[in-house]
Amino acid sequence: MKKYLFIVSMLAWCTCACAFTALAPEKAHFVSLHGDLGYSTLLHNIQGRKPSPGMNFNIGVDYRLHYNNFLFSAGVEGLYEMHSNPLDAMDFALPMVDTEGDLFNMHVIVDKSSDLSHMVNLNIPLLVGGEFGRFYFLVGPKVSLNMYGAASSKAEFTTYGEYERYYDDFYDMPNHQFESGHVMQSGTLPLKWNMNVMAHLELGARVNHMYRRKAFRLNPDRIRMYLALYADYGLLNLHTQGSGAPAFEYRETDEGVKFFIQPMLLSTMSDNAVINNLSIGIKYTIAFELPQRGKSYIYDWKRDQNTIKRGGNQTIKF
Repeated sequence: MKKYLFIVSMLAWCTCACAFTALAPEKAHFVSLHGDLGYSTLLHNIQGRKPSPGMNFNIGVDYRLHYNNFLFSAGVEGLYEMHSNPLDAMDFALPMVDTEGDLFNMHVIVDKSSDLSHMVNLNIPLLVGGEFGRFYFLVGPKVSLNMYGAASSKAEFTTYGEYERYYDDFYDMPNHQFESGHVMQSGTLPLKWNMNVMAHLELGARVNHMYRRKAFRLNPDRIRMYLALYADYGLLNLHTQGSGAPAFEYRETDEGVKFFIQPMLLSTMSDNAVINNLSIGIKYTIAFELPQRGKSYIYDWKRDQNTIKRGGNQTIKF
C-alpha cells in the first residue's frame, strides 16, 4: 500500500513540478512577403441594381512575431480592386420635331453596356492569431486609405423614329439621326473612395519544410511558406459621391442630338448609396526569420580559413 501511495505521490509531484516550471518560450521574428488574389464584390443598396462583381489583388510586406503558438502580424500592403457594374438595357422616347414641323418620338435603345470602377488603396493590417503544427489563423482589422479611384462607362445605342400617322417606324436614316450600333462612352473619370476599415480573416497552413534534420543542428527552419484562404469585409461606407449626373442624357446641338452616358457610381442612381466591399481569395506568404542574439547554429569549420582542426570537436583559432 505504501509502495503504491509513494508512486502516486511521486507522479503528483512530477505533475505539479511540470505545471509550475517556467519553460523557455519559443520566440522568433520574421519579415514576410505576401500576395493575394481573389473575387471581390461591391455590396450596395442601389435600387434595381445587383451587387457589382469583380476581382482584387494585394501585395505586401509584414513583420511577424511567433511567441509559442501566438502570432502577431503588422505591415503595409497595396490593394487593387476592379468591379463591373451591371446595367440593364434602356429604352428612351424623346419627343422631337422634324424639319417639316411634324411631331415624332425618337426612341433610343441603349444596350451592350460596360461599366467599370477601379480602386487602389494602401492597407495597414494589424492581425493576431495562432499557429498550431502546420495550421494557422489570423484575424484583425485593416485600415484602408484610398490612393486612386476611377470609373468609366460605354454602351452601344440605336435610334429610330416613331410617327403616329405612319404604320412603320423609321430606321437607318442617318440624315434624320436614325442610326444603329453607335458607341457612346464617358471616358475615364476620377472617383474618390472613403477611408475604410476592413475585418480580415485568414485560415491556412504551412506548405514547406525548408530545413534538413541533422544531428546537433540547432537552428530552426529559417524560411516558411504559407497558403491560406482569406476574407476581407469593409465595415465603412466607401461611397463619397453626393449628387451625380444622369446615367443617360442628351443635348441638342447645331450638329444634331448628342448622347452621353455616365458611370453608375458617378450618376444619380448612386445618390445617397451605401457601398461596402467584400473579398474572398487565396493568399500566399513567404516568411524569412530574422537573426536572434544568442541563438546557436551549426558551425562549419571548413569555411573558416583561420582555424586548424585538432580532432574531435576542438579547433585552434589564429
